Amino acid sequence: MRLICLAVILAVSLILAPLAAEGQQAEKRARIGYLSSGTATANAGLRKAFTDGLRDHGWIEEKNIAIEYRWEGAGKPTLDALAAELARLPLDAIFAVDTPASLAMKRTGTTLPVVFATVSEPVVIGLVDSLSRPGRNFTGLTTINRELMPKRLEVLKETIPGLTRVAYLANPGYEVHKAQLTEMGAAARSLGLTLHLAEVRAPSEFEGAFARMAAAHVGAFIVQQDPLFVGNRALVIDSATQRRLPGMYVFSLYPRSGGFMSYGAHAEDLYRRAAEYVDRILKGAKPSDLPVERPTKFELVINLKTAKALGLTIPPTLLLQADQVIE
Repeated sequence: MRLICLAVILAVSLILAPLAAEGQQAEKRARIGYLSSGTATANAGLRKAFTDGLRDHGWIEEKNIAIEYRWEGAGKPTLDALAAELARLPLDAIFAVDTPASLAMKRTGTTLPVVFATVSEPVVIGLVDSLSRPGRNFTGLTTINRELMPKRLEVLKETIPGLTRVAYLANPGYEVHKAQLTEMGAAARSLGLTLHLAEVRAPSEFEGAFARMAAAHVGAFIVQQDPLFVGNRALVIDSATQRRLPGMYVFSLYPRSGGFMSYGAHAEDLYRRAAEYVDRILKGAKPSDLPVERPTKFELVINLKTAKALGLTIPPTLLLQADQVIE
């Protein structure tokens, strides 16, 4: 009888052991937030880069990590409302992808670790104390966008013979607009270019901005990094096509969608590297101890089909420098 009882106990233990292990794994599932401007569709490639990065570190969505996505798409709640919602959830960390998303999280007063991927001026906007010593609950990667402005103008001038006037399509509500406008103006003057500012605050103002550019007889334009333009890049590119204006963009998402050219940090790489920050935080690291990193990959992308439609011949030397030529 005693042997029978022991056998029953052993059998029950063998049955319950896997269930207990599954319960422990479920308890260990990490949970993070994901806050972004735009829509899931418009940002699908960037989202994939982030989740691929998580997978590289062993974090597989819906297996050992859950992601609470919040998108500020058309007709959706504001970033501030979405940020407040995430701040109330029991999360291990939050990925606030860019400047508007990061500032929205900052305004909630959350003490949760927050990682960003494409913030151009993290010190200026008060997310971190310094790049080397963040000192707060925010850390991540910077696009160093302001530092790249002179290079973008140089490439445009090399591409378009006789270029003298360049427009800057910008949202005055973008948090670092004034600082970047000052830098852009100085870079333009150093190259003998006149800068024409075309400000917009909403997609409905794009058409008017491009009409003003055409009236000012600019030979090309540069687009600000603000998510207003990234999320509505199809409309920006269509407006440029109608006015036959060559555009220089911050990210390669634009020329891959029909825009003229781009020069800047490799956005997908920044998102992939942001996943490494999340991994380290989930394993116990503090954001205040993780230095903000600069881009390590830059890309010059030229859409040759668009160039031909604009009647432009790209110099062979520039084609050799390009990381990607779209034909």
